[in-house]
Amino acid sequence: MLTVDIDTGGTMTDALVTDGARRHPIKVDTTPHDLTVSFMDCLAEAAKLYDEDVDAFLRRSRLIRWTSTITTNVIAERRGAKVGLLVSKGCEQSLYGDERSPVLDELVSADSVLGLSAQPDAREILMAVKSLLETGVRRICVCLRGSFPDNAAEVAVKRVIESQYPDHIIGSVPVLLGSEMAPIAHDQTRVHYSLMNAYTHTHLATSLFKAEDMLRDEHGWNGALLVGHTNGGVARIGKTKAVDTIESGPVFGTFGGACVAREYGLANVVCFDVGGTTTKASIVRDGEPVFQRGGELMEVPVRTSFAMVRSDALGGGSIARVRDGRLTLGPDSMGAAPGPACYGLGGREATLTDALLCLGYLDPARFLGGRRLLDIGLAREAIERHVAGPLGLAVEQAALAVRDEAVSTMAELIEHTLAEAGLAAADTVLFAFGGNGPMFGALVAERLDISSVYAFDFGPVFGAFGSSVSDVAHVYERGVGLSWSETHAGTIGAIAARLYQQATRDLLAEGFDPALASYRYELELGHDELITGSARFELAGAPDAGWQARAGAAIAAAGIDVHAAPVILLRLSSRYPIGGGALAQRTNAGNGTLPAPVERPMIFDGRPAAPVPAYAWEQLGVGSHVSGPAMVNGATLTCPVPPQWNLIVDAYGNAHLHR
Repeated sequence: MLTVDIDTGGTMTDALVTDGARRHPIKVDTTPHDLTVSFMDCLAEAAKLYDEDVDAFLRRSRLIRWTSTITTNVIAERRGAKVGLLVSKGCEQSLYGDERSPVLDELVSADSVLGLSAQPDAREILMAVKSLLETGVRRICVCLRGSFPDNAAEVAVKRVIESQYPDHIIGSVPVLLGSEMAPIAHDQTRVHYSLMNAYTHTHLATSLFKAEDMLRDEHGWNGALLVGHTNGGVARIGKTKAVDTIESGPVFGTFGGACVAREYGLANVVCFDVGGTTTKASIVRDGEPVFQRGGELMEVPVRTSFAMVRSDALGGGSIARVRDGRLTLGPDSMGAAPGPACYGLGGREATLTDALLCLGYLDPARFLGGRRLLDIGLAREAIERHVAGPLGLAVEQAALAVRDEAVSTMAELIEHTLAEAGLAAADTVLFAFGGNGPMFGALVAERLDISSVYAFDFGPVFGAFGSSVSDVAHVYERGVGLSWSETHAGTIGAIAARLYQQATRDLLAEGFDPALASYRYELELGHDELITGSARFELAGAPDAGWQARAGAAIAAAGIDVHAAPVILLRLSSRYPIGGGALAQRTNAGNGTLPAPVERPMIFDGRPAAPVPAYAWEQLGVGSHVSGPAMVNGATLTCPVPPQWNLIVDAYGNAHLHR
């Protein structure tokens, strides 16, 4: 049976089809007007691999996993639903923070936030709702102070609203409770999570349900369509909140990097993902993605745990221009349509891709495996008009300046990410992926004194690869706020039992056997929500009367003093295995020989263009060795080998660059 993993990005939509023996990468243009179009385009291209129509292909497919930037883009572009918010009176501006909340007039209009008294009656609640509805609000969040773990006050408000606006009438009003969106003690985090969820819900639900309906109604497919979550797992649509998917696409690239790092036995890895619109950096340490507790998620402050992914608005489609005599690159992008000038689809702005073509790095006839021909004349014309002319430079010098501006921005992003993780560049390996990651991998590594870079045969669809090794996963959290000694009556065990019951119920509802899942518990220790330590352990079976004692023994065996600080939070992660195999070693040995290269004029530094050998990636085998300066061009990998660098095709068929 086949599995299909689809990753919808801002410029390209990637797919990886796995048949158990081979992985087949696919890339199509993202269709922003309707993301289900590019979703179905991936399936159509996948069917062609097997000389089948989509219906026949789907009959042999057991599941489809879909990650996307839908919620991320809705928040970034500020085009979500109009949301209303009910909070405790006096907190309308701060939303329980120390100062005015940054989400006001961003995710919710300040005049759409109303305060309720400590014990509001039905009239007060309904008058507030009426006021919100008159301003165009169609979704309401209720987030009251201190509503965790006891959310009775929020539930009471919701019941009053739903009694007046029941869900079976056209004028029904969806009500989201902060205590259900983020079940933790921090008041402002509950507000921010509920707002992000309400703000993005409609856009995500429209795409997901439309895709599911098309698969079922038009193609007769009733397999599992699973949605990528920020925790690195997937789940059914019915068990997915919009907020679960924020930044899930980039996060799956990090989880893919973690999978490869474990296979390669690498301790410290910085993942470097460059697409058509953005550049992402994240960290893998000891085979696991680095998570952070608290910080900003899409510039919204929260106190939850999520993968540490940093980004910059820079990619292949980023527009290069001169402002006040200075070269700038991005943040705006030409995307896939009309795209860079060299695409010949009507784009007239100069982009990073146009500059790379002018430098000789791209093969005009083999771009995207030959599916798109690039026009060098249009690229030179755009660079001349928007960069070279205003700066008084030759086209080649201007293109090199654009490349160097990109390298500087990317290197700064990685440098800051490494510093945040407490890692030295010299002790780190760089994984370069995404459509443009390998293009800049060695160039950025050289700037940072990183000596080892890996680029991957499936690098252009690396997020889809991360999805392909993912399992069904859910994360449940409950605040505790007690010391371990205060829980002698089994308080934590009782909380664990409730979380376990919820996890097994969700798996059953999705059609998965809870007995085949694994369950990992984690205690977070600290004072006043400041995390000072954590204890992670696995215990099989449902929590019973002896669970807390067994948990204490497991924690002690790990050398963690659970009495050092109160228990702030208990987290349960359930995981049901559906992921595919990791990496397989290749057998196509290169025997140390290289195919005959094609020489193209290229520029690596300030010297004039000179002929440089360009090798076809598909003709290189395991053990093939390329010395720089050189270029490797292929359908799935385009990678410059700068002077003083070498590239070796490793046993897995990936490119290892080193100085």
